[in-house]
Amino acid sequence: MLRIVIVAFWGVMAASFILPAHHLRADSLSDAYLLPELFDIMAEEGRMAALSDPAVSQNAAGRVGWESAINRIYDADRMHDDFITALGAALRPATRADALRFAQSDLGRRVLQLEVSARRALLSEEIDASARIALTAAREAPDGSPRADALARARERIAVNDLIELNVSLGLNTSLAYYTGMVDAGWMAGMAGADLLTLVWAQEQAIRDDVTDWAESYFLLAYQPLSPEDMQSYIDYAASPEGDAFNRAMFRAFDSVFVDISRRVGAAMAAHMQQDTL
Repeated sequence: MLRIVIVAFWGVMAASFILPAHHLRADSLSDAYLLPELFDIMAEEGRMAALSDPAVSQNAAGRVGWESAINRIYDADRMHDDFITALGAALRPATRADALRFAQSDLGRRVLQLEVSARRALLSEEIDASARIALTAAREAPDGSPRADALARARERIAVNDLIELNVSLGLNTSLAYYTGMVDAGWMAGMAGADLLTLVWAQEQAIRDDVTDWAESYFLLAYQPLSPEDMQSYIDYAASPEGDAFNRAMFRAFDSVFVDISRRVGAAMAAHMQQDTL
C-alpha cells in the first residue's frame, strides 16, 4: 500500500466543477498531467502488493477468488475518476490555472514525463533494487560529490511540500481503514477502535522509514536527466504558495480514494480468510 500513496506528482488535476463520470478521463488537466497512465501504474502497484500478500491462501480456488476481488478493487478508470472528482472539489480556480500553466511549460512537460516513466520503471523488482542501491551509495557519498548533491536536491524537493509527513499520515490512515474493513466484515472479532489505533500507531516508524527510502530512491531515479538549474526551478515552483496549495489538495484527494480502497481490501481479506477456514 505504501507505494501507492507515495506520490510526488503534480500530475493530478480536475475542473473546478464536478464533471459527469464519462467525461472525467477527457479532462484537459488530466491529460496534461498524464493521469490515465499514472493511475494505470498505481492500480498495477496495488494489485502486485495485494496478490503477493503472504496471508493469502495458495489453494487454487481461494487464489482465483482473491485475484477477482483485487482486480475489481484496483480498477484504474474508477480510481482516476474518483480521484479527480475529489481533487476538483478541493481546488481553487487560481490553483488549478497555475498548475495547468506549469504542466504546459517546457520544464513541466519534461518533469511530468520523467516522474511517470520512473514510476513505471519501479514496477520492476530489478530496477527497484537498483534504485535502492543507488540511494545507499548517495547517502554514503562524500559531501560535495555529484551523488551527494543529487540526494540533497531530492531531499529539498521532498521537504518543500512536506511529502514525508503527508505520506506517513496517509499511510496511517490507509492502514487503519484496512483493519476497519476487516473488522466490519467480521474478522478480528472483539477489536475496538482504540485497539485498532494502537495497532496502527505501532507501525508509524516502519511506515516512515519505508516512505523515506522509497521517496528518496524514486526522486534520485526520476530526476537524473535534469540539470541542477532545472531541478532548482522545479523546487522553486513546488515551494510557491500555489504549488504547495495544489500539493495539499492532491493529498486530500488521495486520502479520499485510497482510504476507501484500503477499507475494501481489508473487507476482501476478511472474506477470503473466512472462506479459507471453512
